[in-house]
Amino acid sequence: MTNEHITINKLELASELAHEKLVKNWSGTIQIFENDSDTITYYTDEAQDIFNEYYDNYLDLIESTKV
Repeated sequence: MTNEHITINKLELASELAHEKLVKNWSGTIQIFENDSDTITYYTDEAQDIFNEYYDNYLDLIESTKV
């Protein structure tokens, strides 16, 4: 097995993962987007709170894997 180092943007990765989890887990339960037709993502206040929690958890996990 070889050691492989991959360079990532940890903030972007945490954001993408949090967004995917938010949509997957909550899209049928809460309103996630303020305006579905916007090209920029704006979360409702409730969705933003959930996203922030997921984001923080993912960022902590990513940072804990530092080499």
